[in-house]
Parts: sequence; C-alpha cells; structure tokens
Amino acid sequence: YLHIGHAKSICVNFGLARDYAGRCHLRFDDTNPVKEDTEYVDSIIDAVHWLGFSWDSAQAGSTPHLYFASDYFDPL
Repeated sequence: YLHIGHAKSICVNFGLARDYAGRCHLRFDDTNPVKEDTEYVDSIIDAVHWLGFSWDSAQAGSTPHLYFASDYFDPL
C-alpha cells in the first residue's frame, strides 16, 4: 500500500538513524481507529522490514518505537 515516495522516506529516515546511531520512531496517523483495518498497519510494517529496516528491541533498546496517533487523543 506504500508508494515509491514512502519507500524513499523510510530509507532516508531509518538510514540516517542507523548511520548516526540514532532511533527512528514509526507513528501511524490512525485518526479514526474504530474503522481502521490492521491490514494496512501490517502491510507498512512488512514494507519497512522488506526495505531492510526495523525499530524493534534489537535497534532501539528494550521498547519498540511504534506509535499510533490515537494513543494521544485523550491526553490532548
């Protein structure tokens, strides 16, 4: 479901994080989480892995850096 522009952005951001010993956070803009299908999230995660990147505990310490915008609805 991603296009070439998404792939380029993933490579640039995750690549810079890797090259400079940084972290790359992945945030999903799920503005309507009740109606959203996990198929799209899973597809994006698969694409990031297919491009050779990860943000799991091996890269980022003990906590995965995967966020959903809806996680912040109540605090905002």
